[in-house]
Amino acid sequence: MIVVGTVVILFSISNRDTVLIDLWPLPVTVPTPIYAIALAAGIIGFFSGGVVAWFSAGRFRRRARSASRKANNLEKDLSILKEKIGDLEVERKERRTASS
Repeated sequence: MIVVGTVVILFSISNRDTVLIDLWPLPVTVPTPIYAIALAAGIIGFFSGGVVAWFSAGRFRRRARSASRKANNLEKDLSILKEKIGDLEVERKERRTASS
């Protein structure tokens, strides 16, 4: 992160010249430093990439949620079955002691 910050600072210092940005359909011309244009493009690209990555990972997040729900349901079923096994073992022991 320090390296990126250093590069950004050096780029901003070395590109302080002003350029005119003409917003074509509008009759507006905005004087802007070159580094502001480059930094704005970088920031827009960074966030656009984040949005694309978020949407492309949606399928994996959906699968993870489904697997988590399935694991929780299986854990509940397992605990219920363990209780039933315990009850059956107690019942079996009671039958053995009653028949003896």
